[in-house]
Amino acid sequence: MESTAFERFVGGLAATPFIVIYFVAPLYSLSALTLLVVQPFSPTSYLALLPILISMLTPAAVSRFASPYLLCSWACRQIPKYFSYEEYHEMTDAELMDGHASGKRFILVAHPHGVFSYTGVCGAIATMSSTNGIGRKLATEVPTAAATVIRTFPLLKDLLGVFGVIDAAGPVLKKRLSRNRGSFVLYVGGIAELFETSAKRECCYLLQRKGFIKLAMRTGADVVPAYFFGNTAVLSVLSTGPLATLSRKLGMSVTLTWGLWGLPIPKPVKLIYTRGRPLGLPHIENPTDADVEEWHNKYVAQLKKLFDDYKHTHPLYADKELQFK
Repeated sequence: MESTAFERFVGGLAATPFIVIYFVAPLYSLSALTLLVVQPFSPTSYLALLPILISMLTPAAVSRFASPYLLCSWACRQIPKYFSYEEYHEMTDAELMDGHASGKRFILVAHPHGVFSYTGVCGAIATMSSTNGIGRKLATEVPTAAATVIRTFPLLKDLLGVFGVIDAAGPVLKKRLSRNRGSFVLYVGGIAELFETSAKRECCYLLQRKGFIKLAMRTGADVVPAYFFGNTAVLSVLSTGPLATLSRKLGMSVTLTWGLWGLPIPKPVKLIYTRGRPLGLPHIENPTDADVEEWHNKYVAQLKKLFDDYKHTHPLYADKELQFK
């Protein structure tokens, strides 16, 4: 992606608030509540709580309304340039959306999660800023599913609301897939995947995650694999200790995170969004364990092939092997 030094500088500035809010929101909320307990009659305590109360009372639709204006702004359009962002799609947006429009629902399964999916952010900006209209349709009609705690947590919900996230609870996703145009993006590995990767190890937390295959088969939907190269390299994370354990239990990252210069600033790592073709799942209303196992194995094999076919496009991945846990 062609860019100037100034555009990349602006892109870095525009990208930083996403992780700052994501990282600071839980700590700020905890600090404000602690202050209220320690000084229950202090005006400072209530002043500190004010942003949290405003966030709690603000409907999620407000953030969603602001989405096109924010993501299509000139500053945000520089974020993909900061990361030298690229895309490789084995099925075009037009092909994907043609099927979607005719009632073919799909789960776009994204790997790996990372501390914060800047590849997903770049993809949203690129599709939302598309001039042909198809990309914007994909960005608005195929939302990302996120853990309930993240969707409701003060301040975090406003940040993720910009991307129109939906609840990742099983009954909600099943209901969505049961109607036309009910497709969505799902990070199957979740926070657990975050602690399985490192600078030397690329790992997908997938072997015990088979519910998405069963859900798709039951509802007549399909699954589309997507691999985000560089997603785990933008930020580093403390993967052991009590904060890491708490992160796994909460389903959100509250552990120590750092990037450029040891600060919560994303590293200007190259990001590549690769997307394969639909798996071709059969519609089975009551799949057996053997059915789920068979197609889950096929999905794992297709994801590994996607990784192997495109890892040469990223300098950090050329010699890596994708592992599964």
